[in-house]
Amino acid sequence: MAKISIQVVYASPQQSLIVDCEISEGATVLEAIQVSGLLQKVLDWHPEEGLVGIYGRKVSLKQVLSAGDRIECYRPITADPKLVRRKCAQKQKNKNNRSGRN
Repeated sequence: MAKISIQVVYASPQQSLIVDCEISEGATVLEAIQVSGLLQKVLDWHPEEGLVGIYGRKVSLKQVLSAGDRIECYRPITADPKLVRRKCAQKQKNKNNRSGRN
């Protein structure tokens, strides 16, 4: 069976991993993650949570891969994005008020 080249990527505040792999044509996202060794290197990430994508588009672990695909392993969101933006805007507003700008 022919082989294809893919990449498996995981990033956290502590580490970034980029693993280039050669896998059999017709392999799935889950098979590629297993072959990459990511599960042995990142113990607190679990593929069954389904937080994976290919080039920023969420996909299933059963997705069949194509040559050149970049599998991105996502972490769960730990902060509400709206709340983060609101806090950032408030901080900027306070900074502008202290410097005399309105």
